[in-house]
Amino acid sequence: MGLYVNIAKRLNQFDLQVEFNLEAGVAGLMGASGSGKSMTLKCIAGIELPDRGKIVLDGKVLFDSEAKINLPPQKRNVGYLFQSYALFPNMNVVENIFCGLQAKGLNNAEASVRAQSLIEKFKLQGLEKSYPRQLSGGQKQRVALARLLAAEPEVILLDEPFSALDEDLKEELQQELQATLAEFGGVALLVSHNKSEIKKLCNSAYVIKQGQVEKASEI
Repeated sequence: MGLYVNIAKRLNQFDLQVEFNLEAGVAGLMGASGSGKSMTLKCIAGIELPDRGKIVLDGKVLFDSEAKINLPPQKRNVGYLFQSYALFPNMNVVENIFCGLQAKGLNNAEASVRAQSLIEKFKLQGLEKSYPRQLSGGQKQRVALARLLAAEPEVILLDEPFSALDEDLKEELQQELQATLAEFGGVALLVSHNKSEIKKLCNSAYVIKQGQVEKASEI
């Protein structure tokens, strides 16, 4: 399992130029606000279009400007955890998780079993009928992760997953995420401006400054 990214995109303040080759495990992408971290994730996920370059996941070309290949997000098998978690406000916990399961083409019986397994895994019992507005920040993150993993992605992209949480909850959820990523076994890319988060959760790290990426000397 590997993710190769070599892309360029013109932004308002600078040119984004990203190149790395990730193997299975958790890689960190550190940088200040506005440095191009989130744009990098969006290009990998297919939400944004690079001006040129190539993105290849385990031998499958997701984007190639020269070959004019640009797979839509739903065909990339990439899971994206947004900072805001992006839960559907008019859907309860189970319904949000079912959205991830629908991408796998499961029938209702299979989807129900899988949803219940994820609810138990992420400690959401008793919250099945709750809506996002009724959930705490930590509960929202667990639902978002359950929905993401329901689709069984090959890559997980995490865009500052702890930025909306208070300090008391952050450490607990870092431990939970660490266990989830260890069990995942695929490629994960964690974006953060917090070096301690990167050091705790990642096997390798990159630094991005004004759109330019380089391998971190240490984490």
